Amino acid sequence: MSASAYAAAVVSVAVATLATFLMQPWMGPSISLMFFPAVLTVAMYGGYGPALLATVLSAMSLAYFFVPPRYSLNIGPDDAIRLAVFTAVAVVMAWVSSARKRAEDAQRRALDELHAALTTLRKVSGWPTFADAGLAAGARRLLAHAAAVVGCLRVVAAWESEDEPWLYVAESDGASPTIGRIAPTDEQTRLGVDLRGGATLACVGPRGEDADASAPFEVEHLRGRVFFIGVPATGPEVTPLIEIVAREVGNSLEQLAIHDRMQQVAVREDRIRVARDLHDGVLQSLTAIRFQLQALADQKVGGVAVGDHLLAIERAIAIEQRELRRFIDDLKPTPRRAGEPGALARALEALRDRLSAEWQAPITVRVAPPDLALRADVEDGVRLMVREAAVNAFKHAHPSRVSVEVQQDDDRSLRVVVSNDGRGFPFRGRMEHDALIASHAAPVSLRERVEELGGTLSIESSPTGSRVEVHLPKSEGLDSRF
Repeated sequence: MSASAYAAAVVSVAVATLATFLMQPWMGPSISLMFFPAVLTVAMYGGYGPALLATVLSAMSLAYFFVPPRYSLNIGPDDAIRLAVFTAVAVVMAWVSSARKRAEDAQRRALDELHAALTTLRKVSGWPTFADAGLAAGARRLLAHAAAVVGCLRVVAAWESEDEPWLYVAESDGASPTIGRIAPTDEQTRLGVDLRGGATLACVGPRGEDADASAPFEVEHLRGRVFFIGVPATGPEVTPLIEIVAREVGNSLEQLAIHDRMQQVAVREDRIRVARDLHDGVLQSLTAIRFQLQALADQKVGGVAVGDHLLAIERAIAIEQRELRRFIDDLKPTPRRAGEPGALARALEALRDRLSAEWQAPITVRVAPPDLALRADVEDGVRLMVREAAVNAFKHAHPSRVSVEVQQDDDRSLRVVVSNDGRGFPFRGRMEHDALIASHAAPVSLRERVEELGGTLSIESSPTGSRVEVHLPKSEGLDSRF
């Protein structure tokens, strides 16, 4: 309690004493009237100590100046009662005043916290997305935005993924947007970065820099901590801001990581598709051409048949050149038009002519209905499935004929059947899709292409031939005519 409060208590009692001297002729026996305001005022604004001092001084002043015999400190029963009443009034008023001050202080703190929360929400509202950039560039932009929100000089983030042992580190500035990796064996650095725990002040970052504040984050697949360097002011009001910003940084980093992983998966799947299409297309045709060249090597030079074979090989190479050009055009990001009526039948007939010339064996093709139209990617998939099934038969079964049947059933599903009279598969009987997967009996590329279109594959094999049947169910994503 300050000395001014005690001095005010003395002054208040002195003023009450003087006022009582001046007004005593009109006050009668109510000599305590002017001392109650003095005690109440001191208790209200000065607290317990000054209030008790004012109480004692008031009782002594009344006893000395106004209670007979005057100018003596003879304390009687009336003086003791008066002192007790003054003390009770002073204590009660001091308690009420203290409670009022506590309530005002609590209200003021609540308003300050509300103002700080509103300021924090205003800063982090409209948090942008960074999924349009790569992981490194997006992380750098993200951390630069976090530094602008907090108002600090630099932000460094360190995190780890649930399925990788590395500790990744990115920062808001630098010569180029890069993400560093700390190996699992670098225990000294890793132990210096506590990814758990609450917000901290005056900590050390993952690269040894002094950070003014840091806060952890933990999302579905990532866990880490964000370090803020050069914070303009540190204190209790900084904690909620850095916690919210760290949480937003964690969410954005996870979005960037998921986007980056999806891009990698898309590239990997596209490479698999390109490899499969090359295997089923150009590679199969080149295999047939190689077999014809081997057959020519066994013939005598000078015969007319050799020239016919060479012309057939030249035509096959020209056809494969066109196929390769069309395949390259398909890789360009241009929309494919829907298949035209009868396009599938014409494509299979052209395939029949080419394979018959390459393998010197008859192939029959039937499409029902003849004007069947499929979506462009489904049409390409059916053509390549038929091609691979037929070429596999020529290479391994050595048939005298191959028949192809494509039929749309009543429920608008599609059935593709390729049969031959060769040696059949190593197994005997009929195997459905799941059994073929478990036994690895079906050609892998053919099965993957069937599964890509949502279909199923079954194979029936006997010593006198085999039958490959593909069933493509009705799909809402296909052309309206299929």
